[in-house]
Amino acid sequence: MDKILVVDGITKEYPGRMAVSNVSFEVLRGSIHGFLGPNGAGKSTTMRMIAGLMPATSGTMTLFGETIHPEKLSLKNQIGLLPENAPLYLDMPVEKYLALVAKLHGVKKVKEQVEKVMSDLSLIEVRKRLIGNLSKGYKQRVGLAQAIVYDAPFLILDEPTNGLDPQSVVELREFIKKLAQEKTILFSSHVLPEVEQLCDQITIIHQGKIRASGDLKEIHRKFRQGLVLKVGILENEKLPDLSELGKYEITHEHIVGQEKQYDLVFENDLDCRSDLGRLILGKGLHLLTLQVESPELEDIFLHMTEQKK
Repeated sequence: MDKILVVDGITKEYPGRMAVSNVSFEVLRGSIHGFLGPNGAGKSTTMRMIAGLMPATSGTMTLFGETIHPEKLSLKNQIGLLPENAPLYLDMPVEKYLALVAKLHGVKKVKEQVEKVMSDLSLIEVRKRLIGNLSKGYKQRVGLAQAIVYDAPFLILDEPTNGLDPQSVVELREFIKKLAQEKTILFSSHVLPEVEQLCDQITIIHQGKIRASGDLKEIHRKFRQGLVLKVGILENEKLPDLSELGKYEITHEHIVGQEKQYDLVFENDLDCRSDLGRLILGKGLHLLTLQVESPELEDIFLHMTEQKK
């Protein structure tokens, strides 16, 4: 896949403080790339530099092969930005505001494009209302609408579902998936299950430095550090000796309802699910769960950012 965005060793330094240090990662064409980090990690600073809102102290960034710089106007129409707190004209009606943004970015069929975006984001019913009078959820929708109304091929979405009710969150996730069929998206969210649902690539930043970056499945595999098999039997049953299958250890044991679950790690990452299932059933036990257990993104995130769960 093509590399749409290449961030190479960028640093942002303020007097007495290093906000971002030697940050490098890539975003591939057609991907939804999750950009994760705790508050103060340097995430928003990095996204602002990528959007061309501020220069880096050192390092380079290229988008579609062009160097990103605040003074380079040729890239302004290539980037659609939804910052965490979208700067909206609160005294303008929704429809007129979106038309203004479209005109500023040189959209030819302004009326048609504004109508389409309002329909996609369920803004038709508030089209004549002042933005300042809208709920937080509707303001967030307007913020996303202004980022896509000029049809930029690269989107930076910082907390796009922030402030939305659960139904709207589901609708917006589906809309973002649809956008990714034609666009490349750099996506930030504190809702990690949401990132797992949407993103195929992720980058984790902490204290201004990159801790992990790449394919989400590959990061899962590296973090796992051993093949974990989850086995579940009835609560009143006892797991038999499994040493005939190989050397193993039980890394976790807990009760879920009426089921007793074990996390097992066999030597040399042995995946012996078939033999394991036959052995347990052969002992007359009830096999309720047998699967490979992958770490959740939350576990990876907390580990990479040195936090406790």
